[in-house]
Amino acid sequence: MKGLWVKDLLLLQKQLKTFLMFMVIAAFNAYTIKSVPVIFIFMTFFFVTTAASTIFYDQENHGFLYLFTLPTRKKDYVIQKQLLILASSLVAVVLSLVLIFLMMQFDPELQASAQSLLYTALSGFFFGCLYGAIITPLYLRYGTEKARMLLFAIMGIFALAGIMIQKTGVLEGIMDSSFIASVEAFNSLQITGLTLALTGAVMVLSTVVSRRFIEKSVAF
Repeated sequence: MKGLWVKDLLLLQKQLKTFLMFMVIAAFNAYTIKSVPVIFIFMTFFFVTTAASTIFYDQENHGFLYLFTLPTRKKDYVIQKQLLILASSLVAVVLSLVLIFLMMQFDPELQASAQSLLYTALSGFFFGCLYGAIITPLYLRYGTEKARMLLFAIMGIFALAGIMIQKTGVLEGIMDSSFIASVEAFNSLQITGLTLALTGAVMVLSTVVSRRFIEKSVAF
């Protein structure tokens, strides 16, 4: 698995200038609309997308056929990609916090409490991992182009479902439920534990699906 990490880190190293440029874009957008969560959204989306795109480079020019003639098991490959998604999401959140702390020194409107920053960071980390957990098996099974089309379709379905839930009053019922009330009563440590547990469950499920999908990958 060490070889897989070296390969991916070398690929990502070539994107260093792009990473820096996107950090500037994220900071500029947050400064323009005076919104702290925007940084987390931009950063996690870009970092996770870039990390997942290493699958495309592996598949290019029948790369999978060559890669798995080496002493590399498909199981190890899938696990390494999931860990890369986790790492990229974590790095995105940490760099987002650094950017926010720097920007707070110059713009009082971006001031936020420690608890608010913690919850925003946890949300960014979870949704970054969730996004990566969805696109990784799709990339493995269908390749980059088809996977993107499926992802857009899934996002459309979720958006439509969200609109329907809001219009029908289901959302209000959910927000007023005893479960939501009990979650709101959690302290910071409990919220952190719950978020990490949900993230772990999502990544494990994605790993199981990815291991099945890689056997049927269009790249073979």
